[in-house]
Amino acid sequence: MPTLTDGVLYGLGILVLDFLAWRFVAIRREQARLGLRALMFGLSTYVLFSSGMNPLRAAPWEDQPLRHLLAQMLEVVWWLQGARLVTIVLDRTVLPESWHKERLFQDVFGALVFLAAAVGAIAFVLQLPVRGLLATSGALAVVLGLAIQSTLNDVFSGVVLNATQPFHIGDWVTIGDVEGKVVESNWRATSLLNGQGNIVVIPNSVAARTNIVNANQPSHTHGISVVLPVKPTIRPATVLQALADAAASSDAVLADPKPIVSVRRATNDAIEYEIVCYVDTLSKKIDVRNDLFDLAHRHLLSRGVVLRPLSVPEPAAEATDEKHRLLCNVLIFQTLDDGEIAELAAKLTKHEFDTADTIYTAADESGHELHILARGVASVSVPKGGGEIELRRLAPGDSIGQSGILAGVRSGVIVRALTRATVFRLDKSALTPILARRPEVAKEMCRLLTEHHETEKMLLASPEHAGQHAGGFLQWIRDGLRRFHELAI
Repeated sequence: MPTLTDGVLYGLGILVLDFLAWRFVAIRREQARLGLRALMFGLSTYVLFSSGMNPLRAAPWEDQPLRHLLAQMLEVVWWLQGARLVTIVLDRTVLPESWHKERLFQDVFGALVFLAAAVGAIAFVLQLPVRGLLATSGALAVVLGLAIQSTLNDVFSGVVLNATQPFHIGDWVTIGDVEGKVVESNWRATSLLNGQGNIVVIPNSVAARTNIVNANQPSHTHGISVVLPVKPTIRPATVLQALADAAASSDAVLADPKPIVSVRRATNDAIEYEIVCYVDTLSKKIDVRNDLFDLAHRHLLSRGVVLRPLSVPEPAAEATDEKHRLLCNVLIFQTLDDGEIAELAAKLTKHEFDTADTIYTAADESGHELHILARGVASVSVPKGGGEIELRRLAPGDSIGQSGILAGVRSGVIVRALTRATVFRLDKSALTPILARRPEVAKEMCRLLTEHHETEKMLLASPEHAGQHAGGFLQWIRDGLRRFHELAI
């Protein structure tokens, strides 16, 4: 029987301490956990060798079967402890950092090390013939391989996927018909978090045989495709130009690579057009795609092209002119009735601009007018540091000049045409009666001014003057609203 001074009891005590420390001691730092394991392994090695229990040969017998059994167990555990320590050390020093988040190579690497340790323990501690064991295990491996053929297919497919690295943890990918974010890639399957918040587990053998689309690569360009069917009676050149203007109207769309607008295909009742453009970050794709549909609708409508269901008969054409249609789609005039729209349409003046022409600037303005973009794309910028900074872009239905209408203050922005543009101007004297009867129009104009001013303030105002500029601008709005309310009363 083992005594209190026997090394077997010390070895068992070290094993208990190692288990308790691993299970209950909260050590979050990897270096501290590795140091604790190395300390326990060193103590176990010292106790075994100092007590005559050499793990490189069979345990001593000494006519004590129980002590012999415990000594064999300690020597076998010593091999397994060493395998665990070697696995951790080599994992941190040999394997690349990108593999630490993917469990496949870690599991395979650990299995090989533990297999080598198990063979060493069998050969040195248990003194069993390794050759006969390997021959028997080879036959057993053939039987097991046939039984778990599909699982082995997943394992080797996982090795190929992790070696070629078509995706990484955190990438947004499409594997076959499944789209989602990669949250785990282990020895059997790849797990995706889809748009509905569900985990989709795809076997590696399935992923290796299908197409994989990685939306995160390349990291600086992410493509967007927008497809629109238009009735075939519309001239394609008109639609292509409208869609090209729609892509140019979004300042989030990259200029390089250049957006591409093309005819995708023609059917019996429609022609499909496609916009292919790019953004610089993956998070912008959904917002920009939604914005492109809206911009395409506005630019097509500015050319008299109305998107409608192609499966139903075309309704009778509405007898509305370009001015009336434009004002109906201006956000600040959407509360007006047909009579008020007609009143404003009669007072609009039409102006044409070529590319790079100046549409609006406070220095050249003789009066206070509302400028409404009817066709084309325009850029709104402000001078800064000897150059200009673009604030936003205008599409059909957008307007500029509200500050002059509301508060008599000319805006410091400059509006230039990015394409051939058509602009309608509405004088303050023509708009004042409408504002007096409809205060909600003035409120909507104030809301748009506030949004634009916040963007301008973030780009231009210094921290010490930001509050002063904001107060002055808000005072313009308050004064303008007070005057219009007084007129209405």
